[in-house]
Amino acid sequence: MLRIVDQGMISHVESRGAYMPWLTPLPDGSFIGSQHVGQQLGSDDNHIVVLRSTNGLSWTEQGSIHAGGTPTDGWAYRAPQISVVGDTTQLVMTCTRFETGDGKLFDPDSEALSRPQMCLFWSDDGGVSWTPPQIVPVDLDPARYTWNSAGQLVQLSPDRWIWPLETWKPEGFEGPPDQRAWQIVSKDQGQTWTDLSVVADDPSGEILYWDQMNCQLADGRLYTLLWTHLYGTSQDICNHQVYSEDQGNTWTAPILTNLQGQVCTPIPLPDGRVAAIYNHRHEPQGVHVALSEDLTTFDTANELVVFDAGAEATLGTPDHDNFLAEHMLIAFGKPGGRRLDDGTLLTWFWCTVGGTTHTRWVRVEIVD
Repeated sequence: MLRIVDQGMISHVESRGAYMPWLTPLPDGSFIGSQHVGQQLGSDDNHIVVLRSTNGLSWTEQGSIHAGGTPTDGWAYRAPQISVVGDTTQLVMTCTRFETGDGKLFDPDSEALSRPQMCLFWSDDGGVSWTPPQIVPVDLDPARYTWNSAGQLVQLSPDRWIWPLETWKPEGFEGPPDQRAWQIVSKDQGQTWTDLSVVADDPSGEILYWDQMNCQLADGRLYTLLWTHLYGTSQDICNHQVYSEDQGNTWTAPILTNLQGQVCTPIPLPDGRVAAIYNHRHEPQGVHVALSEDLTTFDTANELVVFDAGAEATLGTPDHDNFLAEHMLIAFGKPGGRRLDDGTLLTWFWCTVGGTTHTRWVRVEIVD
């Protein structure tokens, strides 16, 4: 059984939205968080803000990592995630940035995304200051692909880091996108990246494997949950999972789960089970958490609602008959979480309540 033991706000930003939070415990017992902030989910003013907490309950904004408070380099920065490097005090932040220009990052007419770059920022002072972005090259044809990070950086060992990404199509490319879930590997703790390989894809192009959310299980296997969508429609299939027994060198074919969700983040438990926090995008919409013993069948009869979207599930009506245009108007999403040392699950997401788009955390207890 799952129950909420505490909850609160991470951050809201006056007159703008706060999106896609990520929370990380630090070796000294405190927490650091990151999110991107902008006028809209897909606007080109998105920039990174860092947050602090002594206990994971009350949060304060440290501020933007960009000079002057917002980027002036022609890029919009999204979905930052901070990790501690090994057992050191060094931090690394992953994100994707997109070229700016016309006020939006996605063109609903062409279905194209702005040009991207995957970036790393480094901090040697606990996240007080950050290096300029280190651009991570991806060995794909930019005339055919855009790409962005998805899921979390996994540090399997000092000489094997894995970073997931996914592809779409750029402006000027005619035809449907070659959408796949991919990964890149670093063998020198993030300094260089190679070994681009596919984690999941459908060669027919009919099934899209979006937002691969990944973790390392208690037994060492890598496990990923995928939002699974039918291209050209508004229809989601149940989430699929893939796993790897050889540190991501090979992956299983996608395996159907019983979760009818979208973005879906697994939280590994020490007894081999997994808790999944996911976007429940059919009525009543919200963010749910469910447990699974076999990684495939989740106990949806006893799942926990950590956020009920109510009437604020979307922010309006799209002006295009296009699923991605619809998705740019969602009012909540990108849930994540981790198990803390006390056994509770710290979960987080962004949402809209009373017209204010902000980020929240919910502490969940597993009662067996």
